[in-house]
Amino acid sequence: MNSLIYLAFGSVDIRSEALYSILSYYQQEPTPQPDTQILVYTDEAVAFQQVLGSRPDVHYPVVAPEQWQAWRGAANKVYLLKIGILEHAAAHYPGNLLFLDTDTIWRQSPATLFGAIQAGQFFMHQNEGCLISGNTLSRKVYRHLRGHEWKVGGKVFQVTSETELFNSGVIALRSDKAYLLREVMSLAEQLYVTYNKHMMEQLAFSLRFAAEGTITDVPAYLWHYWNLKEARPAITRVFSTYGSHGSAELLRRLHQLNLPTLHEQELAYRNLPSWQRTLRKLTGRRWQLPAFEV
Repeated sequence: MNSLIYLAFGSVDIRSEALYSILSYYQQEPTPQPDTQILVYTDEAVAFQQVLGSRPDVHYPVVAPEQWQAWRGAANKVYLLKIGILEHAAAHYPGNLLFLDTDTIWRQSPATLFGAIQAGQFFMHQNEGCLISGNTLSRKVYRHLRGHEWKVGGKVFQVTSETELFNSGVIALRSDKAYLLREVMSLAEQLYVTYNKHMMEQLAFSLRFAAEGTITDVPAYLWHYWNLKEARPAITRVFSTYGSHGSAELLRRLHQLNLPTLHEQELAYRNLPSWQRTLRKLTGRRWQLPAFEV
């Protein structure tokens, strides 16, 4: 069985993002796939059913309140929930597991991805390059972590000049490899102790998966607009305004927000040399989200 897995716990904006992602998947797969299901880990299943209806391919695993906290690990980080959810899915819905963040939009069918997962391939969203030569934060992380060692599962992990960081907006593996997730958790907890930055979770996945085999990224399959948190209220307004108009109209309105283009524009601005960003701020040309008309 193939499973698309979403974590949509907490705010209505996160649920709206997840619904947009799910609707974009159905746009790529308009015919139900008998070997593919969607698992939505949420505290508000009714909110999804109001939009999606009672679809037999969508499941809402029940999670006890204390389990949510336990999944945050010793570091008590929300980012670590992904690990617990993947472990739960592997135990209760075995097969090919494809976790994705809610702020994603499908560009093409994941059918070939699932075939590669079945063959034993690991996937994460995007290779962000070597820490030593990455963005400002990556280089800072490299400087703080180099020279340290972390022991997990009989292996010793280090950050070197060749360490690559993968974005964890997508995490995919076969369920019989779920034993690796305990080691990812242990490594992440040690990394957070060494340097308490949010990206330690994705670094832990990157290090442990790379020690097991090649990690492939998937930007051609979906957009991941991780840098547009301010756009969340606009997505929610689309659902509150047009939620009763059907999925086709919802998608048309959501696509009009033009999030993939805005994602690229903001990323280009973010990656400008600091002096250029400062000049733009001083001259009133700082990049800003447009005023969304919903």
